[in-house]
Amino acid sequence: MNENGKVVVGVLAGLVAGAVLGLLLAPEKGSEIREKISDTLKSVADDIQKKVNEQVDLLTDKKSDMSHSSHEYHEDFVA
Repeated sequence: MNENGKVVVGVLAGLVAGAVLGLLLAPEKGSEIREKISDTLKSVADDIQKKVNEQVDLLTDKKSDMSHSSHEYHEDFVA
């Protein structure tokens, strides 16, 4: 995992921990807290999925670039 990925994971973990602690310490009904925790976790899961998709797209692009460069090198070398 690159440095940016580690930072993103750390920030997301901090956000989740802070949100859960804040909700657990809030003076609200249990059902309301559970609903807020559920909503927060869904939001975090969506954010993580978005970041994963961005990284997959980045890796796919890099793979394509490397494959293209490899073909060009092979054609130059064989020709």
